[in-house]
Amino acid sequence: MKLRKGRFARWQGQDYELASYQRIYYLMTDDPSMVSEGFREQEGRADRYIREVSTKELEDAYEIIPYAMYKSHRFTIEGETGDGKLVMVTSDPYVQNVMDVKPYGRHEFITELSPDEVELMEDRIGILGFSALPRTCQKYQK
Repeated sequence: MKLRKGRFARWQGQDYELASYQRIYYLMTDDPSMVSEGFREQEGRADRYIREVSTKELEDAYEIIPYAMYKSHRFTIEGETGDGKLVMVTSDPYVQNVMDVKPYGRHEFITELSPDEVELMEDRIGILGFSALPRTCQKYQK
C-alpha cells in the first residue's frame, strides 16, 4: 500500500505531488509519458519527472495528513515498516489501557499494526490560497 502524505496539487484534472523551492512550485510524477505534457527528468533521479507551474495554473492544492483509528483512538501515521505494518504515534495516554504501546518522545506513544487492523483516514487541508475549501476527513482508499 502506498500512503498519501504531504502536499499535492490538481492540474488539468490530475493529482500530482507538489514540491517547492524558493517559491517556485513543481508537480512531480514517476510517469515518463508526461514528458509530452512539459515534464522533464528531475536532476539526479532518472525515475522522477517534474514540471514547473504557477499557482494560477492549479485547480486545487492541498496537504494530506493520513491517520488511523484503532479502538476509538486516533494515531498519526509516521510511515510503514519493510513488512507493511503502519508505524503510528499518539499523545493519547488512555491508549495504554487498550493496547501495547511504547513510550515515544515526551508524552507520546508509538506502535506498529497491520493496515487491516485499523481504519485508515486522511485529513485534507487546502494550501496556497485554496484554503477556502473546507477541511475534510475522508476514508482512505486502500
